[in-house]
Amino acid sequence: MSTAEITIADRHTTSRRAKDLIAVNFGNTLEWFDWAIYTIFAPYFALQFFPSTDKSAALLAALAVFAAGFLTRPLGGFLFGLYADRVGRKKSLTLAMFITAGGSLVIACAPTFASVGLFASIILLAARLAQGIAHGGEMGTSITYLVERAPKHRRALYGSTSWMSVVLGTMIATMTGLALNANLDRAALESWGWRIPFALGGLLGLYGLYLRRKLTETASFEKKQADGAVAATGLAPLVRNWRGVAVVFGLSAGGSIMFYTWLIYSPTFAQISRGLDAKSALTASLIAQAVFLVAIPIVGWLADRFGRRIFIILFGIGFIAATFQLDGLIDNSFTGLLTAMVIALLILSCLFGVNTAVWAEVFPTEIRATGVSGPLSLATAIFGGTAPYVNTYLAQQGQHKLFLVYLMVVSGMTLLTGLLVPETRRLELDRPNTGRLSNGPGS
Repeated sequence: MSTAEITIADRHTTSRRAKDLIAVNFGNTLEWFDWAIYTIFAPYFALQFFPSTDKSAALLAALAVFAAGFLTRPLGGFLFGLYADRVGRKKSLTLAMFITAGGSLVIACAPTFASVGLFASIILLAARLAQGIAHGGEMGTSITYLVERAPKHRRALYGSTSWMSVVLGTMIATMTGLALNANLDRAALESWGWRIPFALGGLLGLYGLYLRRKLTETASFEKKQADGAVAATGLAPLVRNWRGVAVVFGLSAGGSIMFYTWLIYSPTFAQISRGLDAKSALTASLIAQAVFLVAIPIVGWLADRFGRRIFIILFGIGFIAATFQLDGLIDNSFTGLLTAMVIALLILSCLFGVNTAVWAEVFPTEIRATGVSGPLSLATAIFGGTAPYVNTYLAQQGQHKLFLVYLMVVSGMTLLTGLLVPETRRLELDRPNTGRLSNGPGS
């Protein structure tokens, strides 16, 4: 092959990789838009689905359903991970998009408690459980895909784009909340306006399906298939790779609880517990998310040059040292919430710029999607999905400080993981797994 032909082939590869990067992250953005609008609009639709005239009780019920959606995430992570390891990352991502979009359309069209009674609550719960299954597989598989499609020296940067798409989805959800608050009064939002974002997410999901059907399968997966390697079934492969499981779980615990506390729920918390108006809370959240969006790939780029461990350690130390101070900044002012969110999300970016690469790097190709999706979904269900409910409940009981201590303890788990895990930046993705994490800390 001539030099010119090689150059053209390289350009085609780069172009195709960029298109795949956009396709995966576009779908991921839509999935997280669907996920985020639930917490943003929960105060408006809670009374539509639950038999209570007490708004606080109805909101707690709606948040309990939000947490219930996380119960199926470990199941989804395991099932979709197995599916991705056996038949391919592309098919797994396409199926996840289909289920998530369908769940949003069901919620958008669901009848209210006033019209069908308890059946309305059951429909909402069923839709969220189905979305939980899809999200459990979506995140781990998309991370696996992005890291496997990345150039060797850009794995953290490429992996970090998965979190950028998450933030974009949340930002679009926040902007939707701002737009609807600006154009509809509260009565209209509680009556029918809350249905608009769910319908929008479901319809855009159809385009996400179109994009994902055009994805290129990863070279790592195709190489393993060509070599005759078959993904093992059951829990035995994960048990044999228990160190990798521990790393994914440990990093996911702190990341998920801080993500759902600061990025997803803090604007709602500022409204219901500190008296901040909805417009100010959502505007502060949007600005902070924009800062977060820029910080994540910067950390990813730095991690590809200098390593992953230092940023994990910075995350753990940062939240252990600053959690009480950050919470104290939140009051009934725009400035207070904005300052707290910006600082918290800058600390969180230290982890989110590197964790995706580490998750993929600690597993061999034949079980990588399962190894990432399963522990990630389990930790997110335990720590992330319950965070809004626990935060709200303890605040109503006058024990909000206990929640802050809880945040610090979970951050300590992630810090310990960062101290113990070896540096993974130079590991080969496709090499045999023997001794993959046998090196000592800092090696």
